[in-house]
Amino acid sequence: MFNKTKIIKLTACGLTMASMTTLGCASRGGILGVDCCADVPAGAIPEPAGAKVCNWQTAQVAGAAADQTVLYQADFVGTSAKLSPGAIKRMARNANSGLAAMQPAFIEPSGNASLDAERVDVVAMRLTSFGIPAPMVEVATPAALGLRGPQAERVASGFGNIRNSMTGTGAPVSSPSGLGGQSGFGGNLSGGNF
Repeated sequence: MFNKTKIIKLTACGLTMASMTTLGCASRGGILGVDCCADVPAGAIPEPAGAKVCNWQTAQVAGAAADQTVLYQADFVGTSAKLSPGAIKRMARNANSGLAAMQPAFIEPSGNASLDAERVDVVAMRLTSFGIPAPMVEVATPAALGLRGPQAERVASGFGNIRNSMTGTGAPVSSPSGLGGQSGFGGNLSGGNF
């Protein structure tokens, strides 16, 4: 009843299924019981839950702290060495917190060596006036590059506003809901956060 071609096909199908299960295609054990895609080697204790997110967040915070002492082209008035009022306030805040004494101030290169040298002198004198005894000031490309003018204006316009504001990036952070954003009870209660 069975001819040789059917027996060969059934044998080939059986061998294929057997090889798939032993090679790890149908199981989590991998080839010969070794999972090559495992993050944790056999016998090791994996990191606790949230460790990768914590490492990522720590790196983000360290990068943000390093960016606090960077002076971009927009922190100077035009193509001069005069500091903008916002840059002076940020430098004073960094001096008061001790951050300016712990890490160097980086100035974004302008492409003009004499202007960069003059800016280094101005920033060093300003930091000295804030009480930093030996300020470290360098001209270097910052790790976090600044935004272009239109982008910076859109982002900055959203800072300092109330949470329910729809200015800035164009997307609402939250929308009024519940009693906080309602005037309710026929207008007897004023709207606001309770």
